[in-house]
Amino acid sequence: MKKNTLQNLMQEHSSTQKQSAMDEEKMYHMIHMLKDTEILEEDKGYILFLYLGTKIIFFCDEEYNRMRIIAPITSYSVLAPKIKDSLMQSNFHLSLDARYSVSEDTLYSAFLHPLSSLSGEDFKSALKQVRNLAVSFGKTYSSAQIEFTQRK
Repeated sequence: MKKNTLQNLMQEHSSTQKQSAMDEEKMYHMIHMLKDTEILEEDKGYILFLYLGTKIIFFCDEEYNRMRIIAPITSYSVLAPKIKDSLMQSNFHLSLDARYSVSEDTLYSAFLHPLSSLSGEDFKSALKQVRNLAVSFGKTYSSAQIEFTQRK
């Protein structure tokens, strides 16, 4: 009987799960293959597209091994303090990997990740989460059907 150590199990698991690293070309191909998607604009480093009617922007930088998916929602400065509190609570309790973010007075739904280690399934999940967080703004503020809250 073979005696397994944690190190042996980790090496076996990682060798059977190896995939080639994600890159910009693979991401562009995945986006072009998505159902319910209309490409609006693209160039090196980004694609602007509609996904299920929601405007999404995919950015990547292979040199820094980073990618992000964002969906603009609204102007941040016009939001009431109570709504801003809801955004922060959502980032803790109601969102999975996507988060509400702010840049240059625009509120976004955003997902950031290292590019090379992103799997196709992770990308699809992230895209759904970014869209869900954007369309649920002002309602449930949720990226999925999950909630991390204290039980009473």
